[in-house]
Amino acid sequence: MRLVVNTLAFTVVTCLYSHAYAGTTEQQQIQELRAELEVLKTAIQKQNNTEVHTTTTPQTQASFPVVANVPKKSEDSALKWKSKNGAEVNIYGFVRADAAYQIEGAKGMFNSINSVALTGEANKKSTEDRLDSTLTTTRIGLDFKAPVQDADIGGKVEIDFRGGSDKDTVRLRHVYMTYNNWLMGQTTSNFLSTETSPEMLDFNTPLGGGTTRTPMVRYTEKVNPNTQYFVALEKGNDENRLPAATAKLSHKFAEGTGLVTARGLLQEVRLRDLGDETELGWGIGLGVNYKPLNQLILNANYSHVSGDNKFLLATADNDRFIRTKESLELIDFDAFTLGVTYKFTPQIRSTLGYGSIIYDENNVKNKKGEPSNDHLQQGWLNVMYNPIKPITFGMEYIYGERETVDNRSGKDNRIEIMAKYDF
Repeated sequence: MRLVVNTLAFTVVTCLYSHAYAGTTEQQQIQELRAELEVLKTAIQKQNNTEVHTTTTPQTQASFPVVANVPKKSEDSALKWKSKNGAEVNIYGFVRADAAYQIEGAKGMFNSINSVALTGEANKKSTEDRLDSTLTTTRIGLDFKAPVQDADIGGKVEIDFRGGSDKDTVRLRHVYMTYNNWLMGQTTSNFLSTETSPEMLDFNTPLGGGTTRTPMVRYTEKVNPNTQYFVALEKGNDENRLPAATAKLSHKFAEGTGLVTARGLLQEVRLRDLGDETELGWGIGLGVNYKPLNQLILNANYSHVSGDNKFLLATADNDRFIRTKESLELIDFDAFTLGVTYKFTPQIRSTLGYGSIIYDENNVKNKKGEPSNDHLQQGWLNVMYNPIKPITFGMEYIYGERETVDNRSGKDNRIEIMAKYDF
């Protein structure tokens, strides 16, 4: 259309110029031509503006309304709805299938390095050359956000199907509500640092870390955009009268290259049948997640714990203290986890990891009166594949060793595969 208008203008100007040349002086011709050119310029500009704003014919507009091609935000496509009282509800989770071939190890399917069968035990054969599979790791969660102007109110309910003695019934994982900076309910312990744990396909998380979820009251505050702290009172061991006090400081590195955490634990260690004798149990922890390259992630966790067998994975079989004639002597241990993840392509990544728990020499008998675990260690190598965003396939090889204080040993040797669909 613009080409037609310009051609018409050129033709008109040429004709006008020829006519003016024949009947007027040169000065008069120039003045007349200037005036006529201004009129044509105004007409052309109006025509161009009409073309910009009219992209379809009236008939097309009536039949097919024009809709702006604006990209949707990710939150617009999330599965959300409103509750009866107006709270915004967001559903999330995944469907996951696991299978494992165990060459030798423990009775359970997932990470149980603390209870693998020892050499010479009567049940060792029953844990060898076994194929297991399950869908019980499937997870469903609901996040809530209430429409309150003067307060930030929310909550979470998350379940899986790993409850009960047979690990096959519904289990509450996270159940809590939040009010501004406060959290009340059950969620992952403050003393743990899952954000700095290496990736492991095994559902029970790496040795040296943990995912223990406890009832708590927690307060969170941001020091600056990259640093925040958490303080909480959490449920400790059932024998304790007082809750465990935990604290955690988290700091993000510049430009999204990772973060570092520092944690602390204080709790009462109580023996009811010894005149309610108590000692002060404690723990400290450090964790780091660092990405020196876009394809490379380094993770490390370290904890030292005195008088606890609840918060970290694989510590429940050992006792928390030694009973002497007149007092308690707390049992200490060191736990650490190391891992490196490399991203070969946007769809393929792999993690090599190692974890260990080492007990002090005063660790002799466990709470069952049997020789305690003295040293646990474990290494793993996995490959994760994401053909498309919501689907993940994985394979992992795990090798671990358990040593007791009476120099007996057992091995954990297995291959696991996993398929997961996130929704």
